[in-house]
Amino acid sequence: MSTRKIFMLLLTLLALYVTAEAQSTPEALLNQLPGVPTVNCAADTTEVNRFTDRIYGIKATIQELVERIHSDAQGNIEEFQNNVSEDKTRNAAEKSVSEQYGVSLRELEKVGEMNDADQEKWAQQYADRMKNDAKKNPKATVEKGNKAKRQFELANEQKTLVESITERMNRIAMILKDVEAQDSVETRKLEEKIRPLEKQLCSGICSDAEIARSNAAEKQIYALKIQHCQKMSPLQTEAISQYLTTVKSLLPDYRKLTNVQNEVVKLQQIGEIVPQDLSCYAAIDEYATALLDAYKYCLGKFNRF
Repeated sequence: MSTRKIFMLLLTLLALYVTAEAQSTPEALLNQLPGVPTVNCAADTTEVNRFTDRIYGIKATIQELVERIHSDAQGNIEEFQNNVSEDKTRNAAEKSVSEQYGVSLRELEKVGEMNDADQEKWAQQYADRMKNDAKKNPKATVEKGNKAKRQFELANEQKTLVESITERMNRIAMILKDVEAQDSVETRKLEEKIRPLEKQLCSGICSDAEIARSNAAEKQIYALKIQHCQKMSPLQTEAISQYLTTVKSLLPDYRKLTNVQNEVVKLQQIGEIVPQDLSCYAAIDEYATALLDAYKYCLGKFNRF
């Protein structure tokens, strides 16, 4: 094969790879989901099936991506466990604690077993020790101080992000809960209207008059359910639309939170580095589950049994 053909083949493979990667980003997967529909309560089942099939396809893709991430992480853990013994793991933790706080793990374990008075005495001695160390080695103290300051900043940033994400997701949860509460009220009203009509339904051997009355009752029941759908579907889809807006706005925050948590792991040398988009995939998967309920009240075309 000529050099030119090899070069063109590599370009093609690279383009395919980049395209595949671009199509699997959280934003791309969110865009591949069907939009929040304006529900036709008498929509044909094929329309609804196409809608749900598309959602399940995206959810399957997300699951594959997440499983691949976890599989890679598990492989890294197993490799780490194969190469590092329990003693070395403790030594690493000992070193990390010693570097950051100037105490040993054993000393901290003893402090945990002390009573309150002894712990207070130890804390005062620890503070005095830190002051003396600072005088002896001011440069190292500054470095530790900077590291501690950064950890404090990260802790505050993490707290702010978690509270913001939680507040906005709780608001969506309340909107969905309000729709459910309204549904309960409207369903009771619907059942009260349907109950006398159901008594007019006939089965088995029926006279012509009974059949006519039964058919009329079926149509009335269907019409009442259509009214219920027409009342509830806009509430349901509006809630889902707000959910979508919230998820889109939260994707940057999910990434920021992951980056903050990863920086904490690196500073403390304890824990695992998490892929930046993992939380984004989980958020989109949860939204996709909510989107499946868009046609919750849809009846389809009227069919006599």
